[in-house]
Amino acid sequence: MALDTTRWEDLLYRFEAISVRWYTTVVAEVVGTDAFDAWFLGLDASDTDAVKVAVDLLEARGLALGFPWSSALRGTRYALRELRVQARGKAIRIAYAFDPERRAVVLLGAHKSGGERRFYRRFVGEAESRWVQYLATRDDKDGVRGR
Repeated sequence: MALDTTRWEDLLYRFEAISVRWYTTVVAEVVGTDAFDAWFLGLDASDTDAVKVAVDLLEARGLALGFPWSSALRGTRYALRELRVQARGKAIRIAYAFDPERRAVVLLGAHKSGGERRFYRRFVGEAESRWVQYLATRDDKDGVRGR
């Protein structure tokens, strides 16, 4: 009896689809840096509510959270992303990344104002700095020398 390879390929495809669906719906733990926490505490009520919704969505969707809620930050050396938030017509951006334990680390937030290029140059630079700082303190706690 000949082996029907199309049947095996179909089963493999279904298994991969189930695996991907399970993998991408895993809830992510969200942790904040001191810089993010300080920024968040200074927001007004409507901005706070909008940011809470976005961070809750990040927690619920984890790695699967995509556009329009999240997008990759361009011009960075690291795998940094941004949460895209709107509050009363104002654009708010929150930089985050996933650490080696797959926790979502919210690094900093800012109201997007001024020229887009100038905003992102400053935002990405500060996000990279916060990310390096986070990794160094995380490694110090684990007894590993910072990077």
